[in-house]
Amino acid sequence: MTQTQVLVLTGVSIYVFISLAVGFWTRHWIKTERDYIVAGGRLGWMLSIGTIFATWFGAETCMGSSGTAFNKGILGVIADPFGAGLCLIISGLFFAKYFRKKNYETIVDFFKERYGTRAACFLSIMYLPAYLGWIGAQLIAFGYILNSLTGFPLMLSIILSTAVVLIYTYMGGMWADTITDFFQMVILIAGLLIIFPILIKELGGFTCAVSRTPKEFFYFYPRSASRLDWLWYFQAWMMVGIGSLPAQDLFARTMAARNCNVSRWSAILAGIFYIIIGMIPVLIGIFARLAMPNASGETILIDTALKYLSPVMIMILVGALLAAIMSSADSALLAPSSIIGHNILPLIKRNATEEDKLNWCKWSVPIIGILSLMLALYFKNIYRLCQESWGILLVGVAAPMIFGVYFKKATAKAAVAASLGGIITWVFFKIKIPEVPSNLIGFFVSMIIMVSVSLCGRIKSC
Repeated sequence: MTQTQVLVLTGVSIYVFISLAVGFWTRHWIKTERDYIVAGGRLGWMLSIGTIFATWFGAETCMGSSGTAFNKGILGVIADPFGAGLCLIISGLFFAKYFRKKNYETIVDFFKERYGTRAACFLSIMYLPAYLGWIGAQLIAFGYILNSLTGFPLMLSIILSTAVVLIYTYMGGMWADTITDFFQMVILIAGLLIIFPILIKELGGFTCAVSRTPKEFFYFYPRSASRLDWLWYFQAWMMVGIGSLPAQDLFARTMAARNCNVSRWSAILAGIFYIIIGMIPVLIGIFARLAMPNASGETILIDTALKYLSPVMIMILVGALLAAIMSSADSALLAPSSIIGHNILPLIKRNATEEDKLNWCKWSVPIIGILSLMLALYFKNIYRLCQESWGILLVGVAAPMIFGVYFKKATAKAAVAASLGGIITWVFFKIKIPEVPSNLIGFFVSMIIMVSVSLCGRIKSC
């Protein structure tokens, strides 16, 4: 091993040890299922903003968006960070206060109260494949980092990263996620703010770097008159901007805030902050084309660090990347596990105790993690894996959630029909006509079905 690899491995080991220690420490705070899922609903401003920001600022934002921007520019990363930041702002403006007042623990609690047990059970199934893909993307990114900087084989690197995240999430639940998220956010911002100015200086300054970059890499909207291009553009905004509104990890942080005001403004501020900070890896990806035109887009952030940073600075940046990835992976693991323990177990075991639910939440973590690991080893593409995951929530769950809050006539049959219709439409267009934006079409079909079936049922009942 080189001196740089030894130093980086040492830094990674220290960071992992601290994360595991936090999980071990916070496990004593877990007395009930609610403590495990939403930290007892006791988070203040700093922890609430920090955990929302850090949870979403993951592999797709750091490595995925920088790699995609390297190849496609800003138009390639509309979904994240722009759509993702928009989603947080929309959630704060229109949904956080409503849900926090209800004092739910999972998004399925809302579906159960609004549509009944059967519909809620059906909708809950949609979350499992969605989160398997998202977790898998985080594990791939973690594996790329270890592989690039330590020389470990990629498969071994992904397996090691999986083990670390599983252990501390299993022990500490939401409390472990929240505490580590706050410190991970600080480290992340520090790391990005170190490498970006160095890269800009090496390229002769910001103005010089912009002038040397093809102008199409800074386009924020399509310049063609093609309707199809615009439809793809709108889909990019909606994939996360709308599709992630019903995400359980976002919902859990909405419920973890100590009151409605904290819940609402934490999401709004985190969304604004997310877009601003999210532009840094995007610009690094774009400008790195000038410095390393033949580099690999998927690992461009790592390649940039290796070229321009000292070993100590590389260690800091690696800590920042691991911070982003682990904060997203632990939250993604906790989300489906919470639904399994809190919502699905009572359907199987009607007299389930609080201890039973807590144990099912905990033991679902390693099961979900192993399934995600298998998916990660199959796909090995960060941004694509995240987009496929977001698509499931957009076409299968978004319409029932939005109309459930704002359309009083929405019915359980409509929710299930909308979900099925959206999924079937999405799969059909994705396979048969892949050149059209299948997620966008699936979402609009689900909305039409949601309204028409609800109104039709009301008319018949009258």
